Amino acid sequence: MTTLRKRDKKREKQRAEQLAKRKQRMADPVVINGPKRGNGRRKRQRQVKAALRHEEMKERTAKREEARMKR
Repeated sequence: MTTLRKRDKKREKQRAEQLAKRKQRMADPVVINGPKRGNGRRKRQRQVKAALRHEEMKERTAKREEARMKR
């Protein structure tokens, strides 16, 4: 079997780093802070939306893992 070219090694390394970063982001909970009303409400709403997406993503990955275990 031939060895990988330098650029292919770099590409693989970059993909592995992105995957690790994504897994780390999944592990960390989304913190919601800031005022409910008034100045900074947009920031809080963005955080709430991100938290909802995070929960959905966790559910999808759990389902995927469960399906993988059944195989």
